[in-house]
Amino acid sequence: MIPFIKMHGCGNDYVFLDCFSNPVPKDPSTLAINISDRNRGVGGDGLVLMMPPDGSNAVARMRMFNSDGSEGSLCGNALRCMAMWLHQSGLAGPEFRIAMSDRLMPVRILHSDEQHRVAQVRIEVGPPVVQNPLVAEKAMFVRKVELSNLLLPDLSHPPVFVSMGNPHTILFVRSLEALDFFTLGPAIECHPEFPSRTNVEFVEIQSGQAETSPRAKVRVWERGSGETMACGSGACAVAVAGVASRLLADSVPIQIEMRGGNLVVIWDQFNSVFLEGPAEEAFRGFFPADIG
Repeated sequence: MIPFIKMHGCGNDYVFLDCFSNPVPKDPSTLAINISDRNRGVGGDGLVLMMPPDGSNAVARMRMFNSDGSEGSLCGNALRCMAMWLHQSGLAGPEFRIAMSDRLMPVRILHSDEQHRVAQVRIEVGPPVVQNPLVAEKAMFVRKVELSNLLLPDLSHPPVFVSMGNPHTILFVRSLEALDFFTLGPAIECHPEFPSRTNVEFVEIQSGQAETSPRAKVRVWERGSGETMACGSGACAVAVAGVASRLLADSVPIQIEMRGGNLVVIWDQFNSVFLEGPAEEAFRGFFPADIG
């Protein structure tokens, strides 16, 4: 049997394996498909391997697999959950780093309740990837995209693409209620414009650029998982796209309202992006080792 921990950040839920005390699964992609199945498995948006560091200046290393078995390169909600587990397990103090893909992610535990297995965690995601080096200042981090052959909803701004180390396409819509979400989400994810597919965020701006507390309401179609209750890297991408497009205020906390809860993103004057939000353990259990 494989021991697991189920944790979530704003409802974006993953099955976590403690690979400090247990072996790394031989086929994590197949295991991710089976263990993420909400009818026949544990259920979740994917599988996370919590692993010892590989020599980098980090206390741990994380690998995340989506529910379709594909490996992800960044997941802010899963990182916060893993950070909580590391801290509450005594493997890390209140400030440390987690390695994921090609990044070292600085982490700060803002609040931790070990008894109830909850925490408030801030991670430094780092700078977004430059998309248009010919454009000055923060607009260089986004590029406009042409989604040909798609009937798009009533948009308040042209669609843009942002990379946080993983791909995000952001559509600023006038109304999330009127959105044909389950048609547009998968159509944009697999659009020819994105050979490696893309995450999709539909955004309804709740306040203007001049506000001191800007807010955006977001619905997420996640690459490899479908609709998710929240997406940490998606929240960061929405903030970057909103600021670069002059729809959200710069260098102030931006409230990102998702179906599973609220996250806070700050894009500072040094172009580093910070993500803050909750982490919570749901339950623990065992999964048959011969499945996947």
